[in-house]
Amino acid sequence: MLFKYSVYINIMINVIGAGPAGSFFSLNAKDSVRIFEEHKEVGKPVACTGILTSAITDLINVDKSFIANRIKRVRLIAPNEDYYEFKLKNEEIIVYRDKFDKFLIEKALDKGVELYKHHRFLNFNKDSKIISEFETDKGKKKFSSDILVGADGPVSKVAQASGLFVNRKNWVGKQYTANFSMEKDVFYVYFGDVPDFFGWVVPESDTKVRVGVASEKNVSLYFDILTKKLKLKNLDECQAGPIPMYNPKNITSKDNVYLIGDAAGQVKSTTGGGIVYGMRAGKILADCLNNNLDYEKEWRKELNKDLMFHLRIRNFLNKLNEKDYNDFIKVLKNVDLGNFNRDYPLRNLGMFMKPSLIGFFLKNFYKAI
Repeated sequence: MLFKYSVYINIMINVIGAGPAGSFFSLNAKDSVRIFEEHKEVGKPVACTGILTSAITDLINVDKSFIANRIKRVRLIAPNEDYYEFKLKNEEIIVYRDKFDKFLIEKALDKGVELYKHHRFLNFNKDSKIISEFETDKGKKKFSSDILVGADGPVSKVAQASGLFVNRKNWVGKQYTANFSMEKDVFYVYFGDVPDFFGWVVPESDTKVRVGVASEKNVSLYFDILTKKLKLKNLDECQAGPIPMYNPKNITSKDNVYLIGDAAGQVKSTTGGGIVYGMRAGKILADCLNNNLDYEKEWRKELNKDLMFHLRIRNFLNKLNEKDYNDFIKVLKNVDLGNFNRDYPLRNLGMFMKPSLIGFFLKNFYKAI
């Protein structure tokens, strides 16, 4: 439902969540915006691998202050330890998520957005205004607004309070940092050990990596399998949390309440990445409110085809066994994925039109039905 008015009137928008989606929406909204963050510090705790494709440069000018590392190659590793490696045409970046989030929120504050930290959203009721209730270190407080935006993650309290939290499923991601040396410019992906996802190693520096897995169930078991394979010890900071599964049937707006990013489930099903899509959804919502357009229609028009592509590939991959993955990596060696961008998966699809790869998909197609 759109907030309609015949002449321009400055309205108040309350945004729940100071992550990339909420901050980027606020940067693009014309009206007055307050952002509410439940934690005392923006960007913490960290629950993200922090790898971004070059698509981020379509949204912001990348600042070196939040870059931890740059990725130039991707290595896809089979259960039998055979691998396919390709060089990226456009390098990817590893960010410090806390610094990245603070960079975006500072941009929003410079624009005049108000930030309320340590305000945990509880619920809302609606009369002529939307009255949102928060738990703070000084007790409960209420703030009114014309529009409420949920940018508050996979288990969004805004989605729950508005009745939009239905048919939701999450993976659980488990990641640690560790002192470990691997080739610094390579993103490592381990297939086969996790039945419904994969394991990863992302170098943060020459001597430090982010290692993790995700799964709907038994994530600790699969994490132990990966760390034993890598002979990893002395794990440091744990970064864990839910990762939403995309469901195209989910409704993301109702009565001037809108969901963006992880709160809306706008996440790549192949990788669990959602920063770029969340920011794009935030900009789409801002454009819709600025120009009185239908958010539900507009975000689906721009994002749904890509998200559906990821979902179909994930459903296919989840049917493969270890032998299939070994064959898959072997077949991929005939393909150059250097131009492939996970945030624009439908571009350059011609690179997949190799007879051996088409044959592999046709051979295993029945498994995905």
